[in-house]
Amino acid sequence: MIELTDIEYEDGELVAATVLPGDRQVAVLFAVDDEPVEPAEMRAIAERALSRPTADDLARIDGEVVRELTDSAYEGTGHEVTADDYDLLARELELQGVIVSPDATIVLVYESPTQYPDMVIYCQLDEQLAIDDLSVAEGDESDADDDDEVETVEFESVDDLLDSLSAEPRPDAD
Repeated sequence: MIELTDIEYEDGELVAATVLPGDRQVAVLFAVDDEPVEPAEMRAIAERALSRPTADDLARIDGEVVRELTDSAYEGTGHEVTADDYDLLARELELQGVIVSPDATIVLVYESPTQYPDMVIYCQLDEQLAIDDLSVAEGDESDADDDDEVETVEFESVDDLLDSLSAEPRPDAD
């Protein structure tokens, strides 16, 4: 049985840590939808759901994620995918976390710092622990930057910067 540790409840969601089969230490998020779930029920659902995959299941899923992402990356390029291409991703793909929903759906959260920098790989599993959905999205750090609503503007030279500054009206000007 999987046991959650370092449990906290933030904004109605459970955040914890656990060790999955194969000695994989991961963060756990129990993400609630519309209906609130009691803390004890969140914990029970998460522990029950995370007890389903074995070390062999997780290794199989890792391999499928590597194959699907690598095949997708080279699709349409004319490049014939080799074992080395798969190995590049397989060597650094790391399971960082798991998201569990109230219906016990499991989403594995991977990172691959070189192959997918500043990105997060989400792998949703179905009831039989097969890949139901695989997606790659920008990581949280870039989301935090978007929240600041700061626009970055690049200039070719200092003269271009000065021209731009002198052409724009000052915000505090009347």
